[in-house]
Amino acid sequence: MDILLYNPLSRNGKNPKFIEKIIKKLQKNGSTVISYSILAIEDVEAFASECHIDDRIIIVGGDGTINHLANRIYDLDFKQKLYMYQAGTGNDFIRSLKTKDKIVLINDYIKDLPKVTYREEHCYFLNGAGAGLDGYIGHLVNTSRFKKNKLNYFRHAFEGFAKFKPIAAEITVDGISFREEKLWFASMMHGAYYGGGMKIAPKAHRKDKDLHLVVVKNVPKWILILIFPSIYLGWHVMFKSWVKIYKANEVTIKFDKPTYLQIDGDVEYPIESLTTTASE
Repeated sequence: MDILLYNPLSRNGKNPKFIEKIIKKLQKNGSTVISYSILAIEDVEAFASECHIDDRIIIVGGDGTINHLANRIYDLDFKQKLYMYQAGTGNDFIRSLKTKDKIVLINDYIKDLPKVTYREEHCYFLNGAGAGLDGYIGHLVNTSRFKKNKLNYFRHAFEGFAKFKPIAAEITVDGISFREEKLWFASMMHGAYYGGGMKIAPKAHRKDKDLHLVVVKNVPKWILILIFPSIYLGWHVMFKSWVKIYKANEVTIKFDKPTYLQIDGDVEYPIESLTTTASE
């Protein structure tokens, strides 16, 4: 049996016809299909225990949906095979796996995840957690009247450039501290991509334990606008005066004033400090 899980808050999850289309495709291949809203499942452990061990559990959605589920099942002994059906607007998680499959087995990729701690809370992430301009753009996208897509992200990135002001912060990387007076953003990456295809950490590989901390600082706004498109190809790393990348097991950042934090696209505000730790 195929058990289809969808997020009714996502763009595609709100579309009953889209979910029905997927169900028909699976049925056409001979599967018996049952669908559930992820948000309606209060006890994930009990839900999984009621499923047969041979059932395929297929998640429909993008990065936000898979992050939501990964945090809910992280400490569970999940015995069924868990798949992701590519349907989200971002899919940076799937992009990093270098696969063209529509349905992807993901059990091995949603355990041993890095963790970000803030306001005495913590959250695991699949792609990355970014603070500063990174988080502010996420806020603009999530509160936009436009649909989530690459064009909308690009549109709000430039809005963010215009409105966001660099902030001062103390950054500690594996016990070594330094201060940045004009920090645009700091992104802690587990995968190479975020923002719907931006190759922000070109050398990050999902199976590596280390985090890749990308720091963009001191750059004049007009140059930042020129650098921004190059991130899609990973060419921003050439601007070494303003872009620094550190490999780390633990990163702590303390900001001089509250800022925005995005975790796989979900945004938290206000954040004054955070600590990110690599998978154990």
